[in-house]
Amino acid sequence: MKFLDDLIRKPNVFQRTVGLSLEQFEILERKIGILWDSAELKRKTHNSRKRSMGGGRSYKLISMEHKLLAILLYYKAYFTQEFIGILVGLDQANISRLFSKIRDLIEEAADPELKTYLANANAEYTKFPPQQRINSLADFFIKYPDFKEISTDATEQHCHRSQDNEIQKKYYSGKKKMHSLKTQISVSSGGKILDVSDTYPGSIHDKNIIDQEQTVQKIPETTCQRFDSGYQGIAQKSPRHYIVLPLKKPRKRELSPLAKDLNRVNSKRRVIVENVLSRLKKFKICKYTFRGPIATYNQIFRNIAALLNFRLNNKVAAI
Repeated sequence: MKFLDDLIRKPNVFQRTVGLSLEQFEILERKIGILWDSAELKRKTHNSRKRSMGGGRSYKLISMEHKLLAILLYYKAYFTQEFIGILVGLDQANISRLFSKIRDLIEEAADPELKTYLANANAEYTKFPPQQRINSLADFFIKYPDFKEISTDATEQHCHRSQDNEIQKKYYSGKKKMHSLKTQISVSSGGKILDVSDTYPGSIHDKNIIDQEQTVQKIPETTCQRFDSGYQGIAQKSPRHYIVLPLKKPRKRELSPLAKDLNRVNSKRRVIVENVLSRLKKFKICKYTFRGPIATYNQIFRNIAALLNFRLNNKVAAI
């Protein structure tokens, strides 16, 4: 407890350690506190509950401030749960239970639109009749400025090798030469994360993920979508969409100066998704070998994405 209290009193150290400024932390604490109280009331009044209200042991971490600080410290530094428990005075089992309860609330508190923003914008766009869409673009982009230009890419993270031979083969990435988890994000030109895919085994190619997620189809046709060279062929599958890919070097020939300039411009515009992935990985739980159950990984990844959007929406510089 003393460690957490000392951390709160040092704003600069707090921001480097937790990933949010004190002001942002206080905003997020209020939002997640409302969700926590609602979830706890639902749990305690559930028909299957045998204890009466107030029964059972109370939480040792009483304040939401300490609950939230503990899980953010876990995400940012990726200490073991045992070590987090030592810092806050809980054993590992209680820390694990706390994290499992609060994990499902972070995305909703930090960025509730992350799950629906892409679908809502596309639905808004498709309301316009095809012959009116060009004339209605200005109004659409005023309401959804993030849809002028979107860049998409996938990232891999090392995970432990399964003892089951079939499972370990599925998660083995030949490209990275390791067992990994792969997740795709789509990012606006301003750095806002608009979409997070499901998590796939490392053996799945990036292009297969975009096909399974139908990412191109989820974005309005007039939005400029930028990809790297690993996504060759998607323009032919979606000819009506505005897709920009690097120009490939012809066999046994060099690219023309114009083609090189076009690739350079595309790379400079598409680098925003690489920058956002770098920011994601400053939360060490998205960088180092993932130690937890694979079933929980995607929600954790989404939580970090929501935290980055929360930071951006509250005008905080990237850390």
